[in-house]
Amino acid sequence: MNDFEKSTNAADSSTALPWIFSYVLLLFIFSGISLGFIRGAQLAAFYIPLSILLTLRLNSLLKKILFIVNVGFCLIVSSFCGIQGFLYENYEASIDSSFVVEALANTNIDEAVSYIKAGLEELLIWGLSFFSVFFFCTICLTKIAQLNIPRSKKYLIFIAVLAFIFIFSFYQDSWRKKFPLFVYVGLFNAVNTQQDYWRDIEKENKRYLLAAKNLVSSVAEDPKTIVLIIGESTSREDMSLYGYSRNTTPRLKEIEVKDPLFIKTNEAYSTRFSTVSAFNSMLEFDINKPSGEHVHLLALFKEAGYHITWISNQDDLGIEAEYSSFADNLVKMNRQPGRSSMSFDEKVIPELKNALSQNYRKKLIVVHLIGLHPHFALRFPKGTKATWNKDDDVSRFLKEMGRSQRTLILKEQYNLGMLYQDKIISETLLITKDATKNTPCDWIYLSDHGAESGNRGDFVGHSSKTLGGYTIPFLFWSNKKNLAQKRELLINRPFRADWLSFLLLDLAGIKCKFSFDNKSWLDQDYRWSEPEIITSLKTKK
Repeated sequence: MNDFEKSTNAADSSTALPWIFSYVLLLFIFSGISLGFIRGAQLAAFYIPLSILLTLRLNSLLKKILFIVNVGFCLIVSSFCGIQGFLYENYEASIDSSFVVEALANTNIDEAVSYIKAGLEELLIWGLSFFSVFFFCTICLTKIAQLNIPRSKKYLIFIAVLAFIFIFSFYQDSWRKKFPLFVYVGLFNAVNTQQDYWRDIEKENKRYLLAAKNLVSSVAEDPKTIVLIIGESTSREDMSLYGYSRNTTPRLKEIEVKDPLFIKTNEAYSTRFSTVSAFNSMLEFDINKPSGEHVHLLALFKEAGYHITWISNQDDLGIEAEYSSFADNLVKMNRQPGRSSMSFDEKVIPELKNALSQNYRKKLIVVHLIGLHPHFALRFPKGTKATWNKDDDVSRFLKEMGRSQRTLILKEQYNLGMLYQDKIISETLLITKDATKNTPCDWIYLSDHGAESGNRGDFVGHSSKTLGGYTIPFLFWSNKKNLAQKRELLINRPFRADWLSFLLLDLAGIKCKFSFDNKSWLDQDYRWSEPEIITSLKTKK
């Protein structure tokens, strides 16, 4: 006689209750920790009715089918909670968020392997949690399946109510979409849609170029060189240039003291916390027309006659497809995708020198650094020595706040990476200044987004729910001598990265059939408007 044919005639609701209660409690606690109480309750509406049905006195075959279905539901729910818990803890991101969709669409086997290595410790913790919950829940389901509770009227009514909730949960669109299988299907479709979009980007870019022809009204005739350096995951909060106690940016501090044409804004923010969406916000925008026409900055520069050089130290499919395809000259320095890529940013220096030496009247040079992209330990050469003591104010603060040893280590690595970035950023400025002595030139440095570095919690990395994830540096230099007179004004003038396009159009002397003066950081009519996400996060300092 097998387990499903065993009868426990003496079994009643009091016998079944401990096993059902244990099963439900395990899944509910795990889902509550991973997803929050409300999402956990929504998921419970799917698995509780099925587990109650398993207690009924049914024939052997039906019992086996119900048991398999329950185990399947348990596997789906517990694994989903493990994945979502990992994403929330490490990236504060939902599994169906654009951050995850873009990451999955913009990856390959090598990058996936490196990603697993990067988060191996956290993956093991959440993986072990999922396996433990699933294992003990399966034991509970096995015990529940051995019960044969008589079909009393009250019990059947109770099951009918639960069955109604179960059916309603699948019927109700907002609830059904929360069930893991539907989330996975939606995620799969979203990833495919994103990849299809990137594959068809050439057609999209042609439309951008056609739109640019209709939008550009005039272009300044003077020669011009614009150098745009875009960092990665670099927060101004960890730069001594901005008052951080560790001396992480000594070269930039020296430049600030010696060069009156060098400006750092005291307040600058990204409006996105992941790379692709941050680039979208910086280099694409909607013009203020009823049609809501979408505009691509690089298409406008192409139409204005600018020679575009794109130098990248990141092997990024999404960025390359959407932006570097506009380049007249594409220079890819990194052929090792993923977080484990050890490609130091010093590689871009000779390529920037070469781009600056090219004989074009109008030049836009974009340099995309790998910056402080995790792993932080791979973002500085071996032998890089800290300019601060191990037991300094920062270390003491983190310890007093109860930060883990892992956070202390990552903070140290992040700051060593910042020290290396100081060398790279300052070098790009110095060679730009040297190469453009006789040509009007503007140099800009900003990061795509920031990073939380243990200041607001026991976490270091991309963050969507803390200010650190959006707090960036914004540095500007121009060889226009009259800039020195505006220095104090500009230092205290806030900057937002999603308005970068308007500043670049202003610098390039590109006039369009739409107004953007009040969003150009250099314009006298500039009107600051703090991004909503920043306003809301400032309450969570």
